[in-house]
Amino acid sequence: MTKTSNSEMRKALWFTFWRSFAANSAWELTRQEATGYAFSMVPSLRVIYKNDKNGKAEALQRHMQFFNITNVLLPLVLGTSIAMEEENESNPEFDPQIINNVKVSLMGPLSAIGDSMFLTTWRVICMGISLALCQAGNILGPILFMFSYNIVTIAVRYFGLQIGYNEGTKFIQKMSDSNIIQNISDKASTLGMMVVGAMIPTYVVLNSPIKIGIGKSAMTLTKTLDQIIPSMLPLIATLIVLWMIRKKWKVGWILVTIIVFSILGTWLHVLSA
Repeated sequence: MTKTSNSEMRKALWFTFWRSFAANSAWELTRQEATGYAFSMVPSLRVIYKNDKNGKAEALQRHMQFFNITNVLLPLVLGTSIAMEEENESNPEFDPQIINNVKVSLMGPLSAIGDSMFLTTWRVICMGISLALCQAGNILGPILFMFSYNIVTIAVRYFGLQIGYNEGTKFIQKMSDSNIIQNISDKASTLGMMVVGAMIPTYVVLNSPIKIGIGKSAMTLTKTLDQIIPSMLPLIATLIVLWMIRKKWKVGWILVTIIVFSILGTWLHVLSA
């Protein structure tokens, strides 16, 4: 692909990078991220089709078609689209339909990586560490989350745009051929579930004042069960909620059930804070 290697194009890529942060602000049901995607492409399209108003208009219409992806990896696809738009502008035999075909083909595999790595793994890890500080009243809690999560994701955004622009579809093709996309997605999902599971004893609180035994040797039900499996009551409560989800209970009913159970349990002195 022929690149427009000049300061004007580098400046356009920089503006495209910053616009990509606002891509989800225009999310809607019919086209989802399409409006935000086209908005992010505008600075680069102005440079590529500087003397071709019709080409610019056609490009904007192309990028207004349905599109949706994990926002962190959006710049990677943007870079690929920009490289292909340059090829379309310089090569009369290039089929512009390929641009949207490539975008659509990237949505699934890259969303699998983005959701599993960033939304359900890295964000959960950052939040878990930060919540512990927040519960202790430490102002570093929210600051730590802001920096730990955003430094990584901003770096992925920036280098993703550069890789997409410089390598085009070659980089994605190499990843697909080596099956690395599926491997990363599977391992990240496993890690995310392990992190969430490890957080159960910290963030699921369930105690019972019921005593088992007589006199000084009597122990509460909570301590008795903890000798069998640590944090057994929170684990049981989590498994019950998981069962509800698998039985396709609505989230609203699950929340109502937890609230009613908590109120009745406390009133009957079966549960305690």
